[in-house]
Amino acid sequence: MQLREILTSLYEETPDAVVLYDLHGCVVAANEAAGVLVGAARDDLASSHYREFVPEADSERIELAMRTATAGGTDHFESCARHRDGAAVPIECYVFPARLEGAVAGVFLQAHDIAALKAAEESLGANQQRFRSLFEYHPDGIIELKGNGTISRVNVAFEGETGFYTEKLVGRSWEDLIAPECRRDAEAAFYAAMRGEAAEHDSLLLDRLGNRIDVQLKLVPLHTRDAISGVYAIFKNVTAQRRAERAIATQSGRISRLYLVAAARGGAIDDQIDAALMLGLELFGFDAGYVARFEGERIVIRNSVGEGSPITKGTGYPMAASFSRHVFARSEMLVVPDTGVEPWRSDPARSMAPWGSLIALRLSAGARIFGALVFASWKPREPIEQRDADLINLMGLFVSSALERSEHSQHIEQLAFTDSLTGLPNRVLFEDRIGNTIATARRYNRGFAVMYLDLDRFKAINDGFGHHVGDEVLKAVARRLRSTLRESDTVARFGGDEFVILEPVVDGPSDSADLARKISNALQEPVLINGVPHDVRASIGIAMFPSDAADVEGLMEAADAALYRAKREGRNRWHFADQENARAGFKR
Repeated sequence: MQLREILTSLYEETPDAVVLYDLHGCVVAANEAAGVLVGAARDDLASSHYREFVPEADSERIELAMRTATAGGTDHFESCARHRDGAAVPIECYVFPARLEGAVAGVFLQAHDIAALKAAEESLGANQQRFRSLFEYHPDGIIELKGNGTISRVNVAFEGETGFYTEKLVGRSWEDLIAPECRRDAEAAFYAAMRGEAAEHDSLLLDRLGNRIDVQLKLVPLHTRDAISGVYAIFKNVTAQRRAERAIATQSGRISRLYLVAAARGGAIDDQIDAALMLGLELFGFDAGYVARFEGERIVIRNSVGEGSPITKGTGYPMAASFSRHVFARSEMLVVPDTGVEPWRSDPARSMAPWGSLIALRLSAGARIFGALVFASWKPREPIEQRDADLINLMGLFVSSALERSEHSQHIEQLAFTDSLTGLPNRVLFEDRIGNTIATARRYNRGFAVMYLDLDRFKAINDGFGHHVGDEVLKAVARRLRSTLRESDTVARFGGDEFVILEPVVDGPSDSADLARKISNALQEPVLINGVPHDVRASIGIAMFPSDAADVEGLMEAADAALYRAKREGRNRWHFADQENARAGFKR
């Protein structure tokens, strides 16, 4: 009697659902847990068939289990119990025969609710998938290291950065990939990470060809079952950043010197201007520098420096006999690398001072054109670098007038971020915008396109008709490009006849091809300069993010390479960096 009570208690109190079915699959008896599992009172389960509570997809599997039990066997499977509210409850089931006097009289089913277990398994699987995605698709190069410093795996970004494939790296010492002079710091950082301390420092990574890559190296411990089993080494490519920092440091030093001259206290304005001119001779290597003031049909030399210069302070010259006259009606800088070629060889100004080369910049005082800032050399020289041109423009702002100081910020910003000839964004502003576009594209998992555009045979226009006509052509092309693009697009001039276009949102290669076609059509009509038509065509290289590259430098290199392929294939056309991917994009 006691045993029967104990067994009854086991049947009633077990947290698992226990159901007794007859040989036809109808419920004979069920415990309280069975009713809770399906959301029904225990009495309501009587005489119901098991098919009422199982999903259609599992009916054959459960019927097999029932047949196995009625034949005297046992079975184990996972399924779902259909709750009265429509929910499906994951369960683990055991089915076995119910015997009476040795014969199978029915079937017992014991069901255990495994919803929490399933949720945990799904969560674990999702976390593992997230980790794999984070590792494989992280934009920085990552390598996983064992405790002895050998490589166990690397991600896609690391392969792309170095040119090494995973199979060539697994089992190698990671220090082989670090420049020899940086290995001691890398080893110290590795051991710090193995002690549980994250370590970070600047280093040099070696690619497959032995080239050094400036990287920011971070090492973090790899935990397995509460123990440190290895290290993750994360390499952030900072080559472009370091290059820019060095260029900025050099330019900043020169600008600082100019500021010191311009901000000098206690001296006359003439002394400040002379000091600025002398600094220009030192920084740019010219022989003479002067400031000319426009006075009707004459110019008067206000300031002049340079040993042996024939241009002396206070001297007046006819406007027609001065190179400075060429900047009276133009806002951009006049650059003449060689006055011995036309049209400069025949210019009347050569009789006043036989300069071999010069640069002239118009100066304004408020809304009035004041005159010109001129630097000149006795001999011809190479065309001035853009950073020198930028600094001369800045020097012009300081020389213009003390009254303009309140307007300097606006002028400096324009000087820093726009092209002086076309008014388009320059390289600095373009790289800032493409950097923001990459961040946005990664956040919203979308693509964009970069186009490198080069004017076909522009040199023939420059050489045949002169730089002034060439400049007018460039300005006309800039206007046509602006009118062709959407407001969200950016077109920048990188110098010469090179333009770069950013399409911040594209659905695929076909969008970029459509824009390239519009640009090509817009340039079909000749540019009319002084009544003379000039044919202008363009070759275009297109790179897609992220399929062609995932960073600014990579995208620009891919677009540039595609541009040169377009030129090799006949010019006046566009070419994708990855033509196969582009075709696949069109098919989709």
